[in-house]
Amino acid sequence: MCGVVSIVYDHVVQQLGQEASALLKKLEYRGYDSTGAAFFQEDGSVVLKKKVGSPTRVVRQLEMERDQGHKFIGQVRWATYGSVTDVNAQPHRVECRVRMVGAHNGNISNTDTLKEFLADNGHDVLSDNDGEMLVHVVEHYYDETTRGRRPRTDAARIKAMIRAIRKAERKVEGSYAACVAFPDLPGVFAMKSGSSLYAGKGSDNAGEFIVVSSDLTSVLSKTRYLIPLSEGEGIYFTHAEYKVFSLTRSGEKVPGLKRSRLNIADISLNSRYRYFMHQEIYTAAENVDRLLQYYFMDEDEEQLYKLFEAQRPACKEIVFDLLKLYDIFDRGELKAALDTLIAGEAFASLVETARAEGFDAPKGRTPIAFTSDEAQLLGELAELGRAYRSPLWLLDRIVIWKKKRKTTWYRDEMAKQLRRARDRGGRLFTIGAGTSYHACLVGAYLFHDIAKVGIVPVNPGMFRSMYLDALSPNDIVLGVTQSGETKDLLDIFNDVRERYGDQVSLVSMVNNELSTIPQEKSDFFLPILCGPEIAVAATKSFISQVALMHLLACITSGTTEEAEEQIARVRTVIDFTLRAVEEDIAEVALKMFLKPSLHILGTSMIGLAKEGALKIREVVLNHTEGYDAAEFKHGPNTILGKNTIFSLADLEHLLMDAFELFGELDATRRVGGKAATLEGVPALLKDVGFREMRLDSPGAGSRASLPAVRNAVDLYRRRIDLENYFSNYPLIFFCPPDERDIQITISQIHTHKIRGADIVLIARDNEELRKAVEGVPAGFEHYYCKFIRVPTLFDRNMFVYQAAVALQLLAFRMSVDKMKYLNKSAVENHGVHPDVPKNVSKSITVD
Repeated sequence: MCGVVSIVYDHVVQQLGQEASALLKKLEYRGYDSTGAAFFQEDGSVVLKKKVGSPTRVVRQLEMERDQGHKFIGQVRWATYGSVTDVNAQPHRVECRVRMVGAHNGNISNTDTLKEFLADNGHDVLSDNDGEMLVHVVEHYYDETTRGRRPRTDAARIKAMIRAIRKAERKVEGSYAACVAFPDLPGVFAMKSGSSLYAGKGSDNAGEFIVVSSDLTSVLSKTRYLIPLSEGEGIYFTHAEYKVFSLTRSGEKVPGLKRSRLNIADISLNSRYRYFMHQEIYTAAENVDRLLQYYFMDEDEEQLYKLFEAQRPACKEIVFDLLKLYDIFDRGELKAALDTLIAGEAFASLVETARAEGFDAPKGRTPIAFTSDEAQLLGELAELGRAYRSPLWLLDRIVIWKKKRKTTWYRDEMAKQLRRARDRGGRLFTIGAGTSYHACLVGAYLFHDIAKVGIVPVNPGMFRSMYLDALSPNDIVLGVTQSGETKDLLDIFNDVRERYGDQVSLVSMVNNELSTIPQEKSDFFLPILCGPEIAVAATKSFISQVALMHLLACITSGTTEEAEEQIARVRTVIDFTLRAVEEDIAEVALKMFLKPSLHILGTSMIGLAKEGALKIREVVLNHTEGYDAAEFKHGPNTILGKNTIFSLADLEHLLMDAFELFGELDATRRVGGKAATLEGVPALLKDVGFREMRLDSPGAGSRASLPAVRNAVDLYRRRIDLENYFSNYPLIFFCPPDERDIQITISQIHTHKIRGADIVLIARDNEELRKAVEGVPAGFEHYYCKFIRVPTLFDRNMFVYQAAVALQLLAFRMSVDKMKYLNKSAVENHGVHPDVPKNVSKSITVD
């Protein structure tokens, strides 16, 4: 939901515009309706640039990369308060009482009241945007605090500003993060009040800097050294110094830096891919390896982990000592601390025992591939010398053991609770929003098929209106969320805890393990372990959520060995499927990307149909609905045959015909003698005056009357026959390898293609399905069909993953094709992009 960013250097930096542009683009995935930046100069002037559109487009249009300065504040807006206009774009410059510039991320829920308050107090509010209200309120209280005794020193101004920020915090309602600055003060003030905000300190070829951002990855793109910033705190920072203060009470502090635990490689785009969505589809299988790593034990590990279990207190202390190294930044001090850890009696004894049992780092000069959560730190420590190879390898394994120990306990506890709920008549409610809700639906399919257990998949609104007041002590609520901060789900957890206390078990399935829902609201949580997901449209997290539910279903009904065998197949299935369908998907994408509407029909798999449709809606911006295949005939099939939904291609055809007709009115001559091509149409329509309901007489300079316009329209209608522009409606089926599902799909294909549908089918090879798809219905010579065959496997549940990645890849290809088409047609701000489509945000943290 929006994003705010700021960076401060000690002096004017010539390439500040380039730095600002890169940081703004890092925020693009959070949703973008407008983009803005304020560049502060040493003479106290501010260059403010903002415009409707994505960062990628706006930084180019406004030539931001050419700007310079010693600090900057930027914002990428996802509109809530105030329409999408340049005026409502942020940052905002205010100077009713003092000169100040600021921007925010989040929602100020009492915006309307604040606007009245500001107007009553003489402020000139220019926009409807809540960000401007916040900046004005800070300005107002700074003026009130210092009126008649303006501070003369920077230190006094900083203190006065902190007091003003605290007063503003009491006045505004909502959740936000914000940056505000005086043009003539070296630093920037930032506040974290209910929305994400991260800060980091580093240096580059321009010198020392401090950077803050709503997005952690943008901070990590500049530095690995973070300034701890908690909820309800603010920070004043220059290029090298900072102080953290409470937003609600007195007190300031200078916390020490922390080294980030996130590997920058996890958030980088591999050179094999041009888009994160593409990369995340193709790397989803690798994340299944993480599930296998932490949810199951292999034989080699068991022997090593027995050593760790035998010295469990010592191993936990060793991990604790390792984590202390995050706070050491001097290389010499870091090496000394590592030497102390390694030389400790407990660790030295563990190393000796492990080697005696045959456990040691692999030989050779190849760097060790650390795989634990502390891989970033261990990789940095490995640069201290080859002598540390074996100890660091063992430290990596201890960290993995510690997390695996916890994860397998959570796994077993969840399986135990599921069996108990089943035996006592309790219910499992799986609750998610958007993609996570669809994963819940697919999980219900797997639980039913594998464990013969019926679960209740719902979204937060459904749960609140249908089940919240009807829970029993034997019920389990499992919240599914990638971010762990989803506001809808967070509210449900609060409601359940308030009504039922500890009587109802609250569990979460989450990717961001340090977020609010798993850490503060859950009895325990199940990590999906798919790493950071940069593209807004979730793909790899969906696969990991489904795989984890698959795992739980298998353990509930069988053994961990059987579950491990099932999940181990998933990676291979995904890889084989993507390679098998690439060519056919590319063909279908080219055929479908301009279709304004389509339906995805999944026999028995409504969750997957809805998720496939959501992906196309999100990244292609074409209307798409997901239905159970048999349900389509109960009303939605009215869309087939003649309808008034025309594609851009249909409209091009129609405009070409219209242009040919207007040629009889000498329109071609009046648009400068252009040939009758589509390029001339916009100028032509404007020239003939349709917007003013007037029409030039051929060859004359005067304007024709309304009857002349009507005559032209009548002529147009007689010559332009709408029958020529109707086309078949696209239906994309996918069919599981179950005989009943196959028969239903065959019936539905025949039923719909004779009513004007083009058919695409994703399924395993089957002769009857092939005949149903490829048979051309009488009277439909323009019928299009494609049978996308996925590899045939003996396990029917693996089809879930095959269909999922095929639909994800189709959405991606359609998005790229449509984006290129619209870019080539010079359509401004169209919002089609596989990574950062318009109007959507990665984590919805407001109502």
